[in-house]
Amino acid sequence: MRFILISILTLTISITWGQNEEDALRYSQTYFGGTARNISMAGAMTAIGGDYSASSQNPASLSRFNKSNFSFTPILEYNQTLTDFYGSKDGQQSMGVKIGNFSYLKAYKIPKNMSNGWVSMQMGLGYQRINSFKNNSRYSGEIDSSIIHEANGTGTAYIYSYFPFTSGLAYDTYAIDPDSNNTYSTELSGNSIHNRKITNNGGMGEYSFAISGNYKNKLYLGGTFNINRIKYETNFVHKEDFVEQDNIWLNSIEYSGNLTTEGYGVNVKIGAIYLPSDKIRIGLAIHSPTQYKLNDTYGNDMTAYTDDPNYPIKYVKEEFKPVGEYDYILRTPAKVNLSFGYIIKKKASIGIEVEYIDYTGSKLKSIKFGDEPYSFIAENNQIKNLYRPRINVKLGGEYRVNPTLYLRGGYAYYSAPYSSQSKVNTTANQFITGGFGLNFGAMITLLTTPI
Repeated sequence: MRFILISILTLTISITWGQNEEDALRYSQTYFGGTARNISMAGAMTAIGGDYSASSQNPASLSRFNKSNFSFTPILEYNQTLTDFYGSKDGQQSMGVKIGNFSYLKAYKIPKNMSNGWVSMQMGLGYQRINSFKNNSRYSGEIDSSIIHEANGTGTAYIYSYFPFTSGLAYDTYAIDPDSNNTYSTELSGNSIHNRKITNNGGMGEYSFAISGNYKNKLYLGGTFNINRIKYETNFVHKEDFVEQDNIWLNSIEYSGNLTTEGYGVNVKIGAIYLPSDKIRIGLAIHSPTQYKLNDTYGNDMTAYTDDPNYPIKYVKEEFKPVGEYDYILRTPAKVNLSFGYIIKKKASIGIEVEYIDYTGSKLKSIKFGDEPYSFIAENNQIKNLYRPRINVKLGGEYRVNPTLYLRGGYAYYSAPYSSQSKVNTTANQFITGGFGLNFGAMITLLTTPI
């Protein structure tokens, strides 16, 4: 289950599409995922190892495998979103089945006469889901503003060049008209009742090639080469009904839009885990920045409902609906992961992880030698102004009830990425997780609940 609270204080302008600091943040934030065991322990099992998903944080964790391993994990994803729009509260739910993990690891025991201290090595291929964008939200309420106010004061010669995806559509549907000074004014629209529904889908997945080695059962080393895939889809439908219909010709409008982002990125991860004793394990891993090549496709539409006795419904012809497409580069920040594991009498284990990420390290760039070069200076400055370095913390544990049954639980705290100067009021993402597993490899996550 995923629970999201959105406080909407003022959404009185139109949604337009463009590559910006929000995109950089969306694809820089990744969470724990993969196998049911890893999810149940809130992703805090890196130093403990023995699970392919732990390689997403520290590839050296794969050195714990002495035998070849295959894993496949489907997950049921349930999201709940609450919104607050000027005191009017609403909620939406969404559900879907996804693949959380798919991996195969081959373990090789090194003969003593060839080892030079190396006990074993492992090679593997795998996939795991590292972020989900799936959620639905909805809000409604009456306010003294409208999305068509955006064009106020704009000259008639600039309506399409300044606002092709927003007020240009309002002009095409007769929702706005110029006044005697050839500028747009919509001050007579009065209050309006807003209803907006937003649907988001997609996620981020990581395909990895891993190699690791066990040196004298004291030092584990590992590395992965990763290909990350992004698919993000968002659609909105915004409706406004105007309260003072006796004073205006326009009764209501319906405004909609869609955006799809797809692309791939690459990174490498290296890590080490050291065992000062049989009970204690300490790990360190470094993740390189991820370089993505992304493609955005987007479009908007509008329909107006009027008092025109002949043609009350005004719409935009298909050939005049604005659409766009753009290819660009996004580099997300590097990460450093420090992990600690403690084994309790071979009956239980506790894992702690601390992750450092500097969100100001994100950067947007245009495609080199592309058809539409763009500097992204303003957007990259916003990244540096809005975001700050942050530390994320995860804690998880596993207890063996008997040789068959294992109980698991965890807690994760992902700090809000915004600086205090940004004035953006967001809270940290917190996850409480739990589950149980059976020793033949079937693992079931009973509860995975962000709060």
